[in-house]
Amino acid sequence: KNVMDKTLDFINRYFPPMSEAEKTRFWDVTEPRFQRFYNFAIESRGQIKTVTQELFDYRIATKALLLNATSKVRDIILQSNNAELKNDYQAWLDMKEDLARTYAFSKKKQRDQNIDLPELERKANAMEKSLSSRSSDFSNGYATEKIRYNQIRDLLSESEAVVDIIRVRGFQQDFNNDVRYAVLILKKGMESPTLVVLENGMALETDDFKHYRAAIKHDGSTEGSYRSFWGSVEPEVQDKKMIYVSPDGVFNQLNLNTLKIPSGDFLIHVHDFALLGNSKDLIGIKTAVVKATPNNSFLLGFPHYKEGFDELPGTKLEVEGISKILKTAGYQVTMVEQNEATEKEIKTLHGPKLVHISTHGYFLPDTENGSGSVFGVNSENASHNPLLRSGLVLAGASASSRGADMDVGSNDDGFLTAFEAMNLNLEGTHLVILSACETGLGDVKSGEGVYGLQRAFFVAGAKVLIMSLWAVDDAATQELMTNFYTNWTRTGDLQKSFKLAQVQLMTKYKEPQYWGAFVMIGM
Repeated sequence: KNVMDKTLDFINRYFPPMSEAEKTRFWDVTEPRFQRFYNFAIESRGQIKTVTQELFDYRIATKALLLNATSKVRDIILQSNNAELKNDYQAWLDMKEDLARTYAFSKKKQRDQNIDLPELERKANAMEKSLSSRSSDFSNGYATEKIRYNQIRDLLSESEAVVDIIRVRGFQQDFNNDVRYAVLILKKGMESPTLVVLENGMALETDDFKHYRAAIKHDGSTEGSYRSFWGSVEPEVQDKKMIYVSPDGVFNQLNLNTLKIPSGDFLIHVHDFALLGNSKDLIGIKTAVVKATPNNSFLLGFPHYKEGFDELPGTKLEVEGISKILKTAGYQVTMVEQNEATEKEIKTLHGPKLVHISTHGYFLPDTENGSGSVFGVNSENASHNPLLRSGLVLAGASASSRGADMDVGSNDDGFLTAFEAMNLNLEGTHLVILSACETGLGDVKSGEGVYGLQRAFFVAGAKVLIMSLWAVDDAATQELMTNFYTNWTRTGDLQKSFKLAQVQLMTKYKEPQYWGAFVMIGM
């Protein structure tokens, strides 16, 4: 406990002047201390009465630490009255845009054009450090009050529960390849959180997950997946309607709604699930004061690709139908289609309340080093950074760029990578919907979520994100989105409207492959 408290003190003291890369290295060194404690807590839960309280407290203090630190830097700089600092922040974003453009070039082309990529990266890193260290508001305000489990517990009603999932690396004198999942359940009136341990973590991440995806793809028979991923948790929450889930590890890659209980019904009919990046986010959600903001929206759909990508006529019907619904509800709508549905249009956004992008999405689990490019990024550069291996396909994109060294003369090559999406100005944007295939995928990092489009749009400022976990059907997606917007503009409740849209879709498309592809993070 002394070690972990000191580590949190170090983070509060030394994170402010660090760049994100330095924060990441620092956390890579110190995070194993908490992993060792997680193992200790699991083993000693029967002997030490308060250990699950401490487990919950340290978890919410450190989960999504890097994401929250990055977001906090952005928020404080943008909300400050320091014009010079804001200008330098914009200059840093411009430098990152230059980096994104440079990542498209092979090493030969970099040499031919006299581009020193490592030096560009060094300069961007130094500028980021300068921004953090010069912001006295950030340095003084970084250390926040430590949140405790009972603060969250006391906000819950009798019909609610929190389920916080922790991926725990095996530790036996040293770390090994074993994995367990610790599931903390918090309910109103509990003295301490309940701890359920899933011992077969490696099986969950390999065979069990493969079986889940196969069942989703074929006939929706996910009863086995229910037993593996949720069966031992259900008895602890069976009398609760609303469950706030903070996922980790493999749980970021499945939709709990699509699990089928032994009686044959899906969990979507049993509970209302709300996904949170960190369980302590519930405090802000429960205590938030609703502010009046302009009802402005940005819709993009039916991009005109150059070659190699199937046209998506359903996305045209989708965004045009959504536009009508939003206009009827009093929204100001900016809609771009076909040749206007470009990367450049997205990069000029200034925090609209709603962003809806309907196109092809992609995530490449890995790339082989080589001289070619993948979706507009040199494959060698992409292999080292998951944010360069996920993105959206927009107007002007050419599939031939996957095998050729693309000549990029601007910041609009038809591919918006997650690396570029991080630089978007979504301050004030409440909801982003990525209506495309696999937009929720990326490299899963324990305790930090998914490194891909999901992380990028949150870093850019989005509060709530709806995204897909697998390839989606064009027609089913169109109907799901139409249902959602119709429900939302009538009720104003995001979570209930989204679930209702899925239930409505089930009447036409029974299999979870169609209605369960999309998940919502945040509220």
